[in-house]
Amino acid sequence: MGVVYQAKDRRLSRTVAVKVFRDGATGFARTTSEKHLLAGLNHPALVTLHDAHVEGEAPRYLVMEYVDGPTLQTRLARGPLSARSVLRVADDLSEALIAVHAAGIVHRDVKPANVLLRSSHVPGEEFRAKLADFGIARLVDTTRVTVPGAVIGSAAYLSPEQVTGATPLPASDIYSLGLVLLETLTGRRAFAQDGLHEAALARLTQDPVIPSSVGADWGALLTAMTARDPADRPSAIDVSARVRRLDSEAAAASDATITQTAVLPPSAESMPAQGAVPAPRRRRLRRPVVAALVAAVVVIAGGALWGALRSEPTAPPALPSVEEPLATHLQQLMDAVSP
Repeated sequence: MGVVYQAKDRRLSRTVAVKVFRDGATGFARTTSEKHLLAGLNHPALVTLHDAHVEGEAPRYLVMEYVDGPTLQTRLARGPLSARSVLRVADDLSEALIAVHAAGIVHRDVKPANVLLRSSHVPGEEFRAKLADFGIARLVDTTRVTVPGAVIGSAAYLSPEQVTGATPLPASDIYSLGLVLLETLTGRRAFAQDGLHEAALARLTQDPVIPSSVGADWGALLTAMTARDPADRPSAIDVSARVRRLDSEAAAASDATITQTAVLPPSAESMPAQGAVPAPRRRRLRRPVVAALVAAVVVIAGGALWGALRSEPTAPPALPSVEEPLATHLQQLMDAVSP
């Protein structure tokens, strides 16, 4: 439909993106109310519309926020995203659709080429996603330039109702977002047909294949988002809530893994050799116990001798024989502490 240029806003000294539409590509609505509606949308996950010239003579153009980063389509050419990055993209785009749908707008063309990736300043976070071109479907006056049954959107990401020419609903954006998220997880398009007729036939006769490798939770969410009946699909608010729950569960699982890793197993030096029997703790205490008992016996024997000497002061007392009782006591102590 047009060409996008990087430009300089000389009045506000900022870099912007200007999308200039090709002459005769399409007709445009003649009212300014649509421009005001789109310009009033303000969300971090939406590319801001600064200005629009879509009525009157050419050139017709949109002036938009400039995002210094690749598109999701360019990034997916290198392969699928990490699980953490997919959660970030899903969170950003679902919130963007909440804002768009709340304003009564249906994007109609959610696809990787319309998702811009802005570098993130958060450590460990690769990028944040922004949804672009959400205003074109609203600004384009399809009733004046198309025939009944005509569609707007990219063939690979159209919903079943779009390929039949029915009026797109917010649920149509949910279907397209489901296909985009499936591609970010697997690195492959669910519907690779380029022609509109082939895409229409595939969309009306089959559901996208969701591999088990994405996990049960993602599988359940993507299955619901790509249901053929629009009434069976979740709203953007529901998608956002489920994505945040997945994010919380993933963070909890990561914390648990870190905690388990921090508890190290016993080192080899602290483990007994195979077949070795640890020495009983009682044997290590044998010598101190025997020494203490011997000292006690000596004190008791000495006290008995001193008492005997004091009891008979007028006659030399007969000294008791302490060798035999002491030897007997020592032998009993040795027997008691021996294993």
